[in-house]
Amino acid sequence: MMIPELLAACQRYRILAAPPAASDVLWNEKTRTIALSNSWGPAVPYPPVPHEDGRQNHGYLLLKGNPEAVNHIPEADGWPELQDFLKVINAAQCPIESVGCEIAYFPVKEAAANGIAVRLGSYIDVIFTESSLNDDMENALLLASNLVQAAKQCECWWSSLDIEIQRLRYLAGTVAPWGLMMRVIGHGRDEEEARKLWAETISRLAKAVAALPQDFRWHKPKGSEAVA
Repeated sequence: MMIPELLAACQRYRILAAPPAASDVLWNEKTRTIALSNSWGPAVPYPPVPHEDGRQNHGYLLLKGNPEAVNHIPEADGWPELQDFLKVINAAQCPIESVGCEIAYFPVKEAAANGIAVRLGSYIDVIFTESSLNDDMENALLLASNLVQAAKQCECWWSSLDIEIQRLRYLAGTVAPWGLMMRVIGHGRDEEEARKLWAETISRLAKAVAALPQDFRWHKPKGSEAVA
């Protein structure tokens, strides 16, 4: 997968100030996907929000450069694998950060022939720490490309990675920002197995994020014209 291909696929969406009418899958390989979402991403910061199923989103908490704050995220309580990822992505030297997350088990309605009966699903909302970089779709696409490569062959351990590029409702220091929602799912014959396989993908993503240089961003090739 090449960034120019993703840019070409997104060219008609760059001028939109709001999400498109329908989601658009930009790239897919087995259980890894990059898509443009037709839903708004969060306004950052955001207040606590109750869900229809009774669960609670506890609202935005700034984690960047403050690893101890991760221990105060209710959504990550009891999930050390998720807490470790949040500490990596919110490290002071990392060029990106998280602005929201949730995780939960879900039953599989119809058991598969391989015995899969449960899945563990999570999402993490991600932005660039340097606010102005979020106005450029190229940066979001570059990051999405990097992350899906880190989870290559995740179908072999019954896991999936879906990355949605989203227009954000609000982010200080930006004009029309983009963000990423990263969904990781692990499937298993029981909760323990689903968690183990989900954790394998999260661990690989954490290593990829830790390896990002501080100046990670899209650099237009010399001699090329800007994508309109």
